[in-house]
Amino acid sequence: MAKTFVLGVLALLLMACHSTYSPAVVSELQQSKRDFDGGYYKRTMRELLPLACDGNPDAEYAIGYMYYYGYGVAQDTNVGAFWIERSAQQHYCPAVKAMDVISGTSN
Repeated sequence: MAKTFVLGVLALLLMACHSTYSPAVVSELQQSKRDFDGGYYKRTMRELLPLACDGNPDAEYAIGYMYYYGYGVAQDTNVGAFWIERSAQQHYCPAVKAMDVISGTSN
């Protein structure tokens, strides 16, 4: 009985983590990743900034990363931390970990 309960809770957690993004947003995020990997940083920034402004945590983290390290924009760690923190506030795991590193609380 307890095993079934635990499995049910885990299933609910996995469903809660499932992306609720529209197919268009998923496609934009995938294209932005390809552009970033290809070194097209300015294009990536143009594609992701509207998504980040709309509150997409993936895009917020990516924009923050790009500002923090100066990919496609002038490096600005304060602006980078701002965007990463916005993403972390939505519990986006990479952003939460990055904020730990930025704030010096990582292990």
